[in-house]
Amino acid sequence: MDTIFGTTLFETLLSRLLATSVQAAILVAAIWALCRWLPALPAATRCRLWWLVGAQTVLGLLWAGALHLPVLPAAPAQTAVAATALPAASLQDARAATAASPRAATQQAAAAASLSWAQALVALWMAGVLLGTLRSGHAYRASRRLVRASTPCADAALLGALRLAAEAHGLRGQPQLRLSAQIDSPQLIGPWRPVLLLPARRLVAMHADDLDMALTHELVHLQRRDLWWGLLPALAHHLFFFHPLVRLAVREYALAREAACDAAVVAGHRHCRHNYARLLVQLGVAPRPAAGVASASPSFVSLKRRLLMLQSTASFSRLGAGLITAAIALAGVMPLRLVAKPAPANAAAAAAPAAAPAAAPVVPAVPAPAVPILASVLAQPAPAVPAAAPPPAAPAAPVAPLQADAPLLSQGRVSLSQHDDQDAYVLVQDGHNLMDASLDDLHEARRLAGDDGGILWFRHDGHRYVVRDPAALARFQALHAQTLDLADAQAELGDQQGDLGERQGDLSERMAELSAQMAESAARQAEAALAASRGTASQAQIDRVAAQRASEQMRRQELGKKIQALARQQAQLGLQQSQLGKQQAAASVHARQQAEQLIRQTIAQGLATPIDG
Repeated sequence: MDTIFGTTLFETLLSRLLATSVQAAILVAAIWALCRWLPALPAATRCRLWWLVGAQTVLGLLWAGALHLPVLPAAPAQTAVAATALPAASLQDARAATAASPRAATQQAAAAASLSWAQALVALWMAGVLLGTLRSGHAYRASRRLVRASTPCADAALLGALRLAAEAHGLRGQPQLRLSAQIDSPQLIGPWRPVLLLPARRLVAMHADDLDMALTHELVHLQRRDLWWGLLPALAHHLFFFHPLVRLAVREYALAREAACDAAVVAGHRHCRHNYARLLVQLGVAPRPAAGVASASPSFVSLKRRLLMLQSTASFSRLGAGLITAAIALAGVMPLRLVAKPAPANAAAAAAPAAAPAAAPVVPAVPAPAVPILASVLAQPAPAVPAAAPPPAAPAAPVAPLQADAPLLSQGRVSLSQHDDQDAYVLVQDGHNLMDASLDDLHEARRLAGDDGGILWFRHDGHRYVVRDPAALARFQALHAQTLDLADAQAELGDQQGDLGERQGDLSERMAELSAQMAESAARQAEAALAASRGTASQAQIDRVAAQRASEQMRRQELGKKIQALARQQAQLGLQQSQLGKQQAAASVHARQQAEQLIRQTIAQGLATPIDG
């Protein structure tokens, strides 16, 4: 349950909120700069651009198929130096230089703290969304009450003019026309069954031309389907209530929507811009209805900007506006996720192939079974079984044998594929190998060395050589002395970790058996208490069963303490293993550099014999 509703839900939701918020901020900044750079951009195009911000936020939060962009730095490749035992000139008993996690308990605590923070942030976000939804629901109910309190329009001339205007705008049906004494400007409410409200108190004083322009403004909203298109920015405003730039985009969308209708009224009306601007000033400022639009501006700043837009008479290419909208839609709406670059292929090839450890089975914590609790028996709560430390890394599986000779220890880096153009070396001496080569190279070096000979086989600049000089072999052997010592120390720590893992497994099995015994004792105690309540058992029997259960619980606590002590030892060994791994990696790099210098010296001194073929 924690995995499904914890890590998957909370962390995924937070990551989507964060990524979408960053992308929305970039998109808003781009659209804002574009509108400032192109002041002649039509209001309808601005409206579509700001609407795309709402589409991007909703799509980025709800759609799982985001486009991954590998622009972050790639994770560094980790090279592991393996010590391998060969049965009969073969690779066997590989000791991987991998370090077990030294801070398992700390990592678990950090993961739990991260999850708790994720849960808290998601809870706050959900509370904000719920609060915004409740406010919108309250405003919607208020607008419906406003519609119910209005009266149908009985003016036949006004209804006829509305019908003709609706037909002129290509509307299939005209909205229901009603009069309301609670408003001061025309309002259009409801995307499903739109209702056009007219101010009853101002209707008598309004000129016919002013009324015509006001009705045209609302009918343009219906023609553009603004009530439907506005649902998506409203949803984005609810989901990203915490994002100031998303709120800015929603306000700009509403302003551009009104400006687009203003431009349509001025473009198709016979009266001048001055008369329409005067009408906007007369309508003044009024709050925008929920699930609706109003001819009046929601604020004085909005009114001022609408008046300034009316003064602009510059034209803009329809093709250019369409290309700008398409470019922003293609580049900005698709949800994007920034991910790390893939590791370079050459780095992966240069990395030492780490042996895959066979993970020891994790012994699960056995909870105390549920026991029926009677009113007369107070069940003692069983202590929680302490979590066992991570099992140690087991030795790697042996590689297929090359021959059937005596075991041979191999130290260094082994490549499973042949690369004749890469430098490599194999030292065969005193019952072990030092190598940075492929398996085929190891075959050839073993064949040239014979049964008991010591050689240094290497490939340099595409040519193969053999060195049999004892002094050169001893110098090459001394280069890797520190690496061999560190590998032996890691192998010893691995054995200790394996022993601790076995002891933890034994203690966990004993604790499981003890839990089963405690369950049986609890059942017997409950039966004895039930029998005592019926008068068929004595108090001595009940006390005897309770004492037995208390003894078993004490033993269980002692086992728990032992497991905790072993877990601490396991963590200490893991820390030592990690430190040895770092030292061995540094020593291997240094030894490889020294080996390359020594190889060049043997060639220069004539100690290296070329191999024909």
